[in-house]
Amino acid sequence: MTQQVDLDALLAEVRERVRRKRERGIYGADVVALMRTELPGGRRLLSDDMKDPVGALAEALDDDVIYDPTSHKRIVGPFITLGRRILISLLRWWMAAITDRQERINRLLAATFDVEGQLAPRFGERLARLEREWQQRKEHEVAANMHSVYFQARFGGDEPVIREQSEAFIDLFAGRDRVLDLGCGRGIFLELLKDKGIGGYGIDLDPKMVSQARERGFEAFEQDALAHIESLPAKSIDGVYARHIAEHVLPGDLVAMLRALRRALQPGSPVVFVTPNVSNLSVGAHTFWMDPSHLRPIPPDLFKFYLEVEGFRGVGVRTFQPSDQRLSEEFSDARARDNARLLNQTLFGDRDYAVVGFQPDA
Repeated sequence: MTQQVDLDALLAEVRERVRRKRERGIYGADVVALMRTELPGGRRLLSDDMKDPVGALAEALDDDVIYDPTSHKRIVGPFITLGRRILISLLRWWMAAITDRQERINRLLAATFDVEGQLAPRFGERLARLEREWQQRKEHEVAANMHSVYFQARFGGDEPVIREQSEAFIDLFAGRDRVLDLGCGRGIFLELLKDKGIGGYGIDLDPKMVSQARERGFEAFEQDALAHIESLPAKSIDGVYARHIAEHVLPGDLVAMLRALRRALQPGSPVVFVTPNVSNLSVGAHTFWMDPSHLRPIPPDLFKFYLEVEGFRGVGVRTFQPSDQRLSEEFSDARARDNARLLNQTLFGDRDYAVVGFQPDA
């Protein structure tokens, strides 16, 4: 009695033995190369379709497709055979076009990848160059190579002023244990939290700012805001304060950040985002662009809508930091007085605003 041999099982066993010997150093690169050498029939000794799909594709396309149209049914068999042959002859031109296209695809794939399934050197180098150029473009777009310490000293604002602005929101976080300060900078808000006995930590992209915050004894990390929030476990923080962060990200990233916060915040947690008030035309047309890392201004009504549509409750807008320069409104004529008041509101209104919302209780 003839015993049938399971060829696939036999090849699998051979591959496993080869793998073990390669790991022990018995088989070197020369043996591996020999195993990849094509046999006289055109197929390699130990081909693995999933590990080498390009090579397997070539082999599959080289295999001839054999179809016997003959029907062996009695009486109607010859007619079926004739019909099949006619149909094959009609479809042959279409199948030839498909085969030509597939052969072209195969050649392009084979040129793109080497025999190990890796990108060919010329394509890998091109991809690496494009990635470097894209990263450089992103850095140049926001002047990422600028010395941040010097910029903060010139345009970052005095610490007492920043502290006074932040104090207006500190009571919202009373009794909290794990408040996240997005863009913590030097740790001014973290210091306010500590003074009030509120637990918190901060993240910032600027390693110099993070270093200064740590030197002051605060928990701070160098991380991207969106990536950090998305990495947080559900209900792991109970408050967020973000001063001048939203204008540094694109709208899609800001919405993604709000959605991630809805998952990461505990019920009832407050959320505060402070950003330049571009309803003030002098801010929107001038001072907003003093920071080259600003990407896009956010009108107050739009920011309020972002929080509302993402499910936050009790959303409101607070403006503060009035402009030093204002037009006189002391006119005897009521129309002139109204015009001056409108100009002051439009040109010299509050320079910052905060959008405040709360994670739903349920």
